[in-house]
Amino acid sequence: MRAAAMLSTFQSASNSLRSSHHPPLASAKIVISTRFNNKQQALLDFVLYHYVRVGIEELDQEKLTPLLRLKYHNSISDALADLGQAEEIGQVFAGFQKYLYQPQAFA
Repeated sequence: MRAAAMLSTFQSASNSLRSSHHPPLASAKIVISTRFNNKQQALLDFVLYHYVRVGIEELDQEKLTPLLRLKYHNSISDALADLGQAEEIGQVFAGFQKYLYQPQAFA
């Protein structure tokens, strides 16, 4: 996909995350913005973009490595340099998901 088309698709998906069509996502985005650092937020926005486009299977733990490869142009070492140790990245990936499905977690 061309960069301009991908950016347009990403912006559309980002807008849909804020819309009433995905209220849990909009609420999760607010929490993500307060509980994760900027680099983690960028990863989680990327994951949510794929979640909106592809579906819930993008949240499977086994999807983390392919998503990191996609985001970091096939360079896991760049992902580790940007986000920290693999265990920490896994915790961020798994941990943010509670904000999608547990509204009481926002309190």
